[in-house]
Amino acid sequence: MSERFVDTIEHEVAEEKAGALGRSGRRLEQALAVFRAHEVAGARNEPRYRARRERLLWELAERLEAFIVQREACGLRDLRHVLDYYDIPREALERIGARRPRS
Repeated sequence: MSERFVDTIEHEVAEEKAGALGRSGRRLEQALAVFRAHEVAGARNEPRYRARRERLLWELAERLEAFIVQREACGLRDLRHVLDYYDIPREALERIGARRPRS
């Protein structure tokens, strides 16, 4: 294979990784926004509020985990910046790697 061909393939792979990371980041931001809006608007003592909050926390944790995996695929291993930038709730972070209970 020619060096130019390899460079082209490497460039395309890098573009795909960057695009996937961007999409994953947008999904994380969306899950954070929905969770935060629920936190602000809810009546915390109502069972429906607590049940929805639980679902949103699991969705947020799953999106965060996907984002972490995608970052690592891109060679980005340090999470401190991500956790600070997005202000990830500790409850979501604690669920990383856990399996969502069946409903």
